[in-house]
Amino acid sequence: MNPIQRNIRLFKIDAFLAGIWPLSTLAIIYFEQITHSYALAMLVWSVANLTQTFLEIPTGIFSDKIGRRKTLMMAALTILICFLLWALAGQFEMVSLLFIGALFWGLSDAFLSGTNEALMYETMNELNEKGDFATLYAKSNFWVQCGLGLSALFAAGWTYFYSLQSLAWISVFPIAGQLVTAWLFVEPKRTQQQTRTTSWAHFLIAFRRLWRNKKLRFYATISVIDEAVGFAFLRIEASYYSTLIQTWLINIVRFVKQVSGMIGFAIAPLFKRFGSVKCFFGALTLNEFLRMIALLLNDTFSPFIMALRNMCWGVSDTAKTDILQQEFSDNQRATMQSIISLVKGILGAIIMYLFGVIADISGPRMAVVTAMCVKIMVLIVSFIILKKGKKNVRTGKI
Repeated sequence: MNPIQRNIRLFKIDAFLAGIWPLSTLAIIYFEQITHSYALAMLVWSVANLTQTFLEIPTGIFSDKIGRRKTLMMAALTILICFLLWALAGQFEMVSLLFIGALFWGLSDAFLSGTNEALMYETMNELNEKGDFATLYAKSNFWVQCGLGLSALFAAGWTYFYSLQSLAWISVFPIAGQLVTAWLFVEPKRTQQQTRTTSWAHFLIAFRRLWRNKKLRFYATISVIDEAVGFAFLRIEASYYSTLIQTWLINIVRFVKQVSGMIGFAIAPLFKRFGSVKCFFGALTLNEFLRMIALLLNDTFSPFIMALRNMCWGVSDTAKTDILQQEFSDNQRATMQSIISLVKGILGAIIMYLFGVIADISGPRMAVVTAMCVKIMVLIVSFIILKKGKKNVRTGKI
């Protein structure tokens, strides 16, 4: 049996451990309790995004040239340090530790960005099962959602009796398991036999290939805007929910959300026959429709309706990743993803802080409405471009 076969099981274990973060749902509320400002609380995430942004390219090159396994080990170590600093920040009421922790979060995300998907794709390629990459990706993310769901359920019970500070300390321990799984991964032969080029040349090759590929450029742009806005919404959503339901119930909403995500990733392979493009845009459209219904109701049912959107995300994320991975070049796979994440990080940091300002001035609901409007505009423009592209094909203009 090919030794790399064991990566298949490790992906699922690693994904489950990555989801075990009990503080996840209430992190923005925890930060606000320390900083006493939504804008500053969101700025913590902005710093994390900017750190990731500035380190995207070097860590992407590190992954392509040094190896996936070592890169994943560095990602696990730095996120462990981040969680420890954030627990200490609440313990000693030190805002500075939140921002230092954000630097380590950004570093971890930069190491992880593109590496996990690249390792999956290269593992399947080495096993001559490249066509099943999307299925493996969906199954692995199913376990991420499972971990997040169990975390939310645990956090709901815990915060009913105890403080967020104690939850921050509990969150430190599960992540240590990722160090073990990262060490156990088998390095693909492609990265073991990586050609020797300078880092600058490696980056230029990746950038040129990304820019010259029109299809990749189009979907990369959509991915950048969608994920930047989506990440900002993820960080502000608990603040909006807290205006509608009690704090401990927010974790019940998060549990429903993760179960929805599990369903989404479980059914994603079933839609494979429709093609990744149709799945991607269909899921994004349904996602915003559900969010619109929730915002119009604006009552205790709204958080639970929004939680159901995660089913759509499971399908759209699988489809998007499949599209991008098929277009990436073999030797610059992680670096090309890092370039996309670089732009996403810059945009995301700006959007997160702006959402925090909007929440301070007009309330969290207005920040969520803004997120919905931006995403709907992106969808409309995307449909226009796709329709124009099909027309050009029929008329022979391209």
